[in-house]
Amino acid sequence: MAGLWLPDGRQLGFAEYGDRGGVPCFYFHATPGSRLDPAVLFARSPVTLKGIRLVAVDRLGFGLSDRQPGREFGDFPADVAAVADHLGIDRFAVVGLSGGGGYALACAYAIPGRLSVAVVVSGMTPVSQPEERRGLAVGNRVVYRLAGSAPRLAQAIMALLFRMTILALKRSEGSPRGAMGLPFAPEVLADPRLRPLVIAGLNEAVIRPGARGLVDEIALYGRPWDIRLEGIETAVCLWHGDSDVNAPTARARAVAAAIPRCRAVFVAGGHTAPLACLDDIFEPVRATMGRAPDRRAHR
Repeated sequence: MAGLWLPDGRQLGFAEYGDRGGVPCFYFHATPGSRLDPAVLFARSPVTLKGIRLVAVDRLGFGLSDRQPGREFGDFPADVAAVADHLGIDRFAVVGLSGGGGYALACAYAIPGRLSVAVVVSGMTPVSQPEERRGLAVGNRVVYRLAGSAPRLAQAIMALLFRMTILALKRSEGSPRGAMGLPFAPEVLADPRLRPLVIAGLNEAVIRPGARGLVDEIALYGRPWDIRLEGIETAVCLWHGDSDVNAPTARARAVAAAIPRCRAVFVAGGHTAPLACLDDIFEPVRATMGRAPDRRAHR
């Protein structure tokens, strides 16, 4: 685990997993989440990372990374490039899970010359317009509204919610109802070996740094995006559940249709259903080994 100090004085946290000599891939965690999430995500299938050097970055306001008030999606690719430069990585893939999906697409749009492929798994979608919120769970709609109009109240609610989630994880022997909504399959949450790792991740994502970063991010998804999906030149692979109510499936289909070079796979189930396909999800990353870089970039 490490922290990188950026030129503007902000700190950015990250951790590495998998094979140091493997294909470089940046992993963007869910909302909430942190650089610790891969320890849980790949615990049951460590072979998935064979041949892959995974760099998990704390987004702004999570983990070790400082907040950046007023940020947009388009601000993050420069931070990712700074970490890549620090690690001596020229070309890499990106994988975004749930709330990390928009950031994977931002990198695909803003720094295509450095990307080999972008993979979006159960990615959250633009929800700034009423029609974009159709199919969204009622609780999620409330959270989006509060994050935009009453951020301090949203922070208090989120802090309480995730403290209760941690308590439920500590008390339960199975997959607790209070932990629903986390980006892990129920059997992972029910595993007594992994539950302490989930709790540690939540502490690092929301409790230790506070919930301000989480609310910043929710509010960001509730505003119009500053990237043009139709302007993405990078190859994109999108995986999504066909009955997802956290990131409505209809919106995921619209996003996939708007991206020129997007291969979309819809699997049976809800928000965490694609996680059963981790080996397949990472196959496009492995396939980039030895492929010549595309040096085009947006200006």
